[in-house]
Amino acid sequence: MNDSQPPDSRSLEGYSVLVTRPEEQAQSLIAAIKARGGQAIFAPMIVITPRLEEPAPRALVRRLADYQIVIFLSRNAAEFGVRLIAAERQTLAHCAVYAVGAGSGAQLATLGVSKVIMPCNDFTSEGLLKLPGLAAGEVNGKRVLLVRGVGGRELLGQKLQQRGASVDFCEVYTRSAPSTPLSEILRAHQVRQPDLGLITSLESLNNLAAQIDAEKLDRLYDMPLLVAGARTALEVARLGFTQPPTVVDNPGDSSLLNALERWVEDGR
Repeated sequence: MNDSQPPDSRSLEGYSVLVTRPEEQAQSLIAAIKARGGQAIFAPMIVITPRLEEPAPRALVRRLADYQIVIFLSRNAAEFGVRLIAAERQTLAHCAVYAVGAGSGAQLATLGVSKVIMPCNDFTSEGLLKLPGLAAGEVNGKRVLLVRGVGGRELLGQKLQQRGASVDFCEVYTRSAPSTPLSEILRAHQVRQPDLGLITSLESLNNLAAQIDAEKLDRLYDMPLLVAGARTALEVARLGFTQPPTVVDNPGDSSLLNALERWVEDGR
């Protein structure tokens, strides 16, 4: 499915979809849902704030020539990381550049980084660790810069250090929980319970559950969920959602839209 082309049918006509992605990543998905006749209810469960003026990430980027491998761990990491690299007049030309998934890779390509290595289907730290270029024999003695948000998972850095790499973390943005009440957003769309919620990270799922609890919107625990990644899917029932989730491996727009259309078709 090419999201840039008009859809052949209004395949989501009459369905409301809760989109929980951060604002920077959600607009193309919202537009695609609307183009297919669906109602997109935008309620970001993570608020992204860049750290481009902070001294720590700037100091690391100024030493970019010291690193042989640079890994971008999210689409936001790609966006803000490359912006910071350009602002500091540095280059990735000498590095092996990795991205955690298709979204991060596409963002890097948009920003002019053409040679990017990424997993084929396992878009996680575990997937990255399976790539030949990050094997112990390849990274031993090398310096690796992980570009990410503040407080990301430690697994990748720990494993690369165990494989003999020297690892630094360049944290170019922060994530925080939303401040706008979810009930207010639903009321503005005249929707009591969306037909489906889209969840693309474990943090978004946790924040959604926290907002449901804080606002006493328990009915939303009965909302079907479409989630990206098996790790996130495992938490759905534990957090109190009552319906088994629909799971996709790839959190990209095309994958989510395909799964959403299949979900609608199966329910008709």
